Amino acid sequence: MPTRPDTSPSDPILATIDRAPRVHRLTPEQCAELEQDLADMAAGRARLVAHEELPQALEELAREQDG
Repeated sequence: MPTRPDTSPSDPILATIDRAPRVHRLTPEQCAELEQDLADMAAGRARLVAHEELPQALEELAREQDG
């Protein structure tokens, strides 16, 4: 069954992708960590940082951890 309803059967690349086996790429431990991170974000316990502010946020975090 195609994963893209608008996929033309004449497109060999997309047809090959549709035939590829689907695998779960995360370990159970990684899934649990991801679920916990998502729960923390939803509950407001995680600090969300814009991409362009990441270097500064990492520096601040390092200073906080050093004391």
